[in-house]
Amino acid sequence: MSISDHLQAILGTARDGAGMDVVIVSTTSPDLAAFWQQRLDLGRGAVCRPDALVLAIHEDWPGGAGNGLGTLHAWREASRLARERHGVDLSTRLDEGAAIGLYHTAGQGTRLAPLPGSEGGNKSAVKLPGLVRLEGRVELLTILEAVIRQTSVYARSHRGRLGVFWGDQVFVPSAPLPAKPRHHVEILARLGAMPTADAWLRDGLDRYGLVAVGRDGDAVQVEKVSHAAAEQLVADGVMRVDGGIGVSLGSFSLSAAMTAALDAEFDVELRARTAKLDTDPHFWMPLTLPAATYRRMMAAKGVAADLADLHHRRLAAFLARFRDGHPGEPVFGCLGIGAGCYWWDYGTIPGYLANVRRLLGDDDEARSMRSFLGVDADPGAVFRDGSLLLDCSIGEGTAAGSVLVGVTARRVDVVDSVLVNVTAPEVSGRDLLLYNVVEPGRLAPPAGAVRADLFLPDDRRLSLWSRVDRDGKQDWEAVLPGNELSHAGLCDLNATLPLAGVAAALRRNRERLAGEIAADPRPLAERDRTDT
Repeated sequence: MSISDHLQAILGTARDGAGMDVVIVSTTSPDLAAFWQQRLDLGRGAVCRPDALVLAIHEDWPGGAGNGLGTLHAWREASRLARERHGVDLSTRLDEGAAIGLYHTAGQGTRLAPLPGSEGGNKSAVKLPGLVRLEGRVELLTILEAVIRQTSVYARSHRGRLGVFWGDQVFVPSAPLPAKPRHHVEILARLGAMPTADAWLRDGLDRYGLVAVGRDGDAVQVEKVSHAAAEQLVADGVMRVDGGIGVSLGSFSLSAAMTAALDAEFDVELRARTAKLDTDPHFWMPLTLPAATYRRMMAAKGVAADLADLHHRRLAAFLARFRDGHPGEPVFGCLGIGAGCYWWDYGTIPGYLANVRRLLGDDDEARSMRSFLGVDADPGAVFRDGSLLLDCSIGEGTAAGSVLVGVTARRVDVVDSVLVNVTAPEVSGRDLLLYNVVEPGRLAPPAGAVRADLFLPDDRRLSLWSRVDRDGKQDWEAVLPGNELSHAGLCDLNATLPLAGVAAALRRNRERLAGEIAADPRPLAERDRTDT
């Protein structure tokens, strides 16, 4: 099955009713849960299958559960919601063969700042250059909707499994999908042959969690190791790479039996809502690595040897009990997405910019992205002077090497820029990222500027400035030039605001200024000369 076949399957799944039977979205507040419940209920048939059961929950866990306990907590909360609202037992449905997808949206989106702040802190609602129809209303596609649409291709092979995905990366596999997974846990990874030391450094493999696979499909999870350390692990027999090695996507699927077993193992923590455990260091590594190797890797993370040993013993005992109940069944494996897959990560400013501008290419990947986002089929999409204009109303000007989505202006003159939901009389500049910007005056930021606006429910505007070469995670506590708040302060403010009020204020102010622009279509400079 080629990458083109996978893409066509992805595009048809929601429409043809072949997506996930149950869609669970894990958020960080009741407000966010309500937003996604409503949005995805409206998106049936366009984002998820028409009869999908959508369950949006929030992670009410002091200090955060981590993505390991967070997954199990979300499963419990969704199960409770399904019983109370719909009279459905999710465990029974999983046992009976339902395909269930769980999507994590937790986190503050630090590396994508300030875009999530402009969405009221709803990082998975950051918009992409694509349109989605929601009960007759057309809106820009969100990152999470793109992820749900893409991962629906796994529904057919995930019958009786819980698939867990992250709400900021989209990938189109190039490897064939198995009819049925062999392992109780299967990690998604981009596998290839063991690289050379130079290629290891070039591709930054020492910065990622890796999955090493043996010829029989059994896998081992390791954390951020050098090429020399990886070779030593192979030499010591800790891991095999004759089935490939590569970067883990973090996404995974669990059999019904493994879902129930992990839920039972961590019952104490789940009931008390204590501890913080992540999947890679606290689930998969102790399940697949010898105690000494695990101790050494956890020491690099600052974990004391006695604590690492204690946790490893716990998971080793869990694994022994599980194997006793499922003798001869492979436990931990990998589902490769193919070395030639497309992997579009929107979780950082550079990643967002690069993957939005990828739409302008003329290679197979760019064409596939345009197809996935529906750009080629949209009558409102215009390609001109090496730029893409989608759902725009622009009087005059030029755009070179740029992507403009939902832009309303009398004149635009931009180069190598990305503008999403921008309303202003005039816009000019180069190397810009402007997002949800509503500017009644001339908008001409310096080269390399990032600006995203947040409207408070009382219509007060906060303009959030950064630069394309700055890392929001490193700048999180800093008040950058032109800003009233730090990214962290904005996150705290958003936690106090009603999400619906923020969205309504943005829409109200955009429509008001768009009406003024339409009422006087002359360029701003000409209007000012004439009126004075």
